[in-house]
Amino acid sequence: MDINNSLLVAMMFIVLLTMGIGNIVVALATTVDRRSALRFDAIHTSWMVLLLLVHLHLFWQVMEILSIEAWSFPGFLYILAGPILLLFATNMMVQGAASESASDPRGHYFEVARQFFVFLVLLQFWAVGFDLIFGEGFILMSALSLVMAMLFLALAYSRSPGVHSSGIVAAWLMYVAAMALIGMGL
Repeated sequence: MDINNSLLVAMMFIVLLTMGIGNIVVALATTVDRRSALRFDAIHTSWMVLLLLVHLHLFWQVMEILSIEAWSFPGFLYILAGPILLLFATNMMVQGAASESASDPRGHYFEVARQFFVFLVLLQFWAVGFDLIFGEGFILMSALSLVMAMLFLALAYSRSPGVHSSGIVAAWLMYVAAMALIGMGL
């Protein structure tokens, strides 16, 4: 097996994603543990499950990373920025499961919502940049990423539980649409 720069970049990308996946799985395990003080909250848990799927989706970007032959250090840093942003957002969301705010996940959610959604907005811009720099240019997925960024920006500045309930439904619908687009090769 040849060890090349693409493999090394992909390994670092995977390590960062794996850290986030592990954090989410541990937090979700705490949610289902009857002995835990953590109470179930639909909005908080829905975001954690969606974050898990986003991590798994980004895992498949590794195939594109492996297809890139020439790497520069700035390109390497740019590639790692995506999983780092996702890890930051994830850690903010799952910290409620491991802290004294565990008994109030909704309160924790609204406490971190603005910063959480700013990280998700930045992640969407990273995804568009990934398509432009390493992918096929501005594609339908890029447009969907920009729409998701607008949704996340709106959620960052709202404190309304109703808006956030609608927001998670919209995010799930857009994520399912994105997966369908990927499945169709668009």
